[in-house]
Amino acid sequence: MTERQEQIILTAIALIAREGYKNLTIKKLASELHLSEAALYRHFVNKEDLLLSIMHYFEDISRNVLQELQKTKLNSLEKVHFFIMNRYELFTSNPDLAQVMFSDELFYYDPVFFKQFQKISMNHREVLLNFIEEAQKEGFIQSGINSEQIFTILIGSMRFLITQWNLSGRKFDLGKEGDSLFQTIKNLIAEKNI
Repeated sequence: MTERQEQIILTAIALIAREGYKNLTIKKLASELHLSEAALYRHFVNKEDLLLSIMHYFEDISRNVLQELQKTKLNSLEKVHFFIMNRYELFTSNPDLAQVMFSDELFYYDPVFFKQFQKISMNHREVLLNFIEEAQKEGFIQSGINSEQIFTILIGSMRFLITQWNLSGRKFDLGKEGDSLFQTIKNLIAEKNI
């Protein structure tokens, strides 16, 4: 991805966050960037291509984090914590991305976006389920709790907290609240001998 494409993607994300998916047009985006529409079409074939590029942008960020995690010496529960905290940091540093990635509007109007988001979500799910199951084997998490339910609790509560953060006008420290939430869940699911 070129610097110009990244600039276009970030501007599109900001525009969607501010005005909604239905109001994102190539004309409006070109105006925001002080470019001609033809200049935008040199980078993206159409609006759908741009949306897929937004998803690939998010996917690349996630892939880098997951690759970084594979290289760490963290235990499996610490890897889950690291990944979740990274999401909070990512969305704190790019709140428009949080608003776009957690917008139901895109899923209703763009099946291609939905399919790509599903693919990314399934990849996250697979990796985190592996970490959770390893943490259960290592004795960090109760083995009697279904790993998929633990995943749902962790990711569902994260999504809800991010939604609350967006709805509040981002008036609280997402990272601090997210870490506190993770610690609470950890206490509920931890093996009692830890």
